[in-house]
Amino acid sequence: MSIRLTPDAVYERLTSGTPNGAGLEVPLYDYDVVIAGSGPIGCAYARTILEDPTIPDARVLMVEIGSQDSSVIGEHHKNSIKFQKDIDAFVNVIKAALQDVSVPPGDTYIPTLVGNGWTPPVNNGTQLIFQGSNPNQIRELNLKASAVTRTVGGMATHWTCACPTPHPEEIRNNPIPQAERDSLFQRARELLNVHNDQYEFSMRHTTVKDTLLETLPAGRNVQSLPLAVERRSDNPAYVTWSGSNTVLGDVASYGDRFKLLSETRFTKLILDNDTPNLIQGALLRDLGNDRDVLAQAKAYVIATGAVGTPQVLANSGIYPDTLGRNLCEQSLAFCQVVMTPEMIDSITNSTNADWQRRIAIHKASHPTDPLPIPFNDPEPQVMIPYTTDFPWHCQVHRDAFSYGDVGPRADARVVVDLRFFGKQEINPNNRVYFPQNLARDWIPGNTDIYGMPQATFEVQRSHLDSVNDQKMMRDLCAVADELGAYLPGSNPQFMDPGLALHITGTTRIGDDPTTSVADRSSRVHGFTNLFVGGNGCIPDSTSSNPTLTSVMIALKACEAVSELLRQPTTA
Repeated sequence: MSIRLTPDAVYERLTSGTPNGAGLEVPLYDYDVVIAGSGPIGCAYARTILEDPTIPDARVLMVEIGSQDSSVIGEHHKNSIKFQKDIDAFVNVIKAALQDVSVPPGDTYIPTLVGNGWTPPVNNGTQLIFQGSNPNQIRELNLKASAVTRTVGGMATHWTCACPTPHPEEIRNNPIPQAERDSLFQRARELLNVHNDQYEFSMRHTTVKDTLLETLPAGRNVQSLPLAVERRSDNPAYVTWSGSNTVLGDVASYGDRFKLLSETRFTKLILDNDTPNLIQGALLRDLGNDRDVLAQAKAYVIATGAVGTPQVLANSGIYPDTLGRNLCEQSLAFCQVVMTPEMIDSITNSTNADWQRRIAIHKASHPTDPLPIPFNDPEPQVMIPYTTDFPWHCQVHRDAFSYGDVGPRADARVVVDLRFFGKQEINPNNRVYFPQNLARDWIPGNTDIYGMPQATFEVQRSHLDSVNDQKMMRDLCAVADELGAYLPGSNPQFMDPGLALHITGTTRIGDDPTTSVADRSSRVHGFTNLFVGGNGCIPDSTSSNPTLTSVMIALKACEAVSELLRQPTTA
């Protein structure tokens, strides 16, 4: 499985231009597997393939459009002690990491501009397009807050690490048999280093959890939130959050069998009319040197996110009718509460000897502090899982998002965040699409800031979605009422569409090519050596966090990739 033409000839065919200047050859990388994307899904593919004893010489090339912002590949930025001491400061890190997907042009007419300043011409039917804005986006159909993170490690550099197991109703369309799924889920937990006991000694965690266990019906199944995190053995006051590096494993042990290209755009896959079911190579763009690069492999994995993956496929001329469709995104209701005096009193008067020891140490150091809670007491991490009667996922915690910092309004030790995530009905007309013909190249025109086809959303929630969202909001208010009073400015509210950052369905897996993009092994229908990965592969509408499920699906796909690599190479 190799590129049949010379690299220069392939490049010339793709671009109708001269390769990187007259007389300069196009650089060529030759690996067994090329993976687009360095998030936890791409890293799950890479590690599983590199550690497979049946293919001990397998070599993996990983391509990432963003830069490597840490000395450790894809490390979670919240592992910094600074952010563990001040979680609200991490909000700014998240904001800086996120780039909006589709922004309609705004009103750029400035009526107060005087003098000799340029202004758009009047009534000429044009719009002033800022770089990255999308003139095709209909405001009412947009996922306004949907964003991506372009960096080595992707969203895993700042995610919450929440890894709940989906309810059976959240995985009913998944074609992988249940017994196999259960095994794959366990492997996914191990890769992500998931625990649900790392906050059990926290005063705040225990108090919030016990309060909800006492006040909510037993059927709500209040429990500790499973997290990809582990408390540090050298200093239990701090934790190590799992990032893409956790999933990737010991890079040094892979030697020259693994290579990461950062700040490199995965532009398109190379097709060949003589072998339409076989990807022959990949066209990359070295952004730093502003030159094109070619890569060839036996297998190709596109794992650049629920928007980025269909974007690459569309740009490659691989655009089945199912691509980008069946898009589901979670609704998100949010509020913050200040805990009740009774909850604080229960900490002060607790008979827990360890608590009293820690309170005494805190009081000795801070005798004027009116709160009994030590400054290093871990935050609560509590979950009320999805059930048939309450079909939404609830998190009661104190964590950093791109919103919801406490600031000077209250002591953060008594503030609890409530985030409730609601499902969306599956509808094939809900989609993300790209300006595209069905030939090899996309129609020139509107692009994102990286020169790829601009993603445009067409998403609407149904009447049933609205009804369930309102029920979810009432439940959020009821749960909040058990915990305290609303923090001014953080009253119960629905957040902008897309803010959950949990899009599913855009490259969904399934056995039927008319309703899915890839098979149960994540192999794109109609291709032998092309695989996809990420939340877009999930064929269900979910309310719980999707990362664990996406890793599970990727582990299933790795079996098919390994099988492909074990086959002898053909000329």
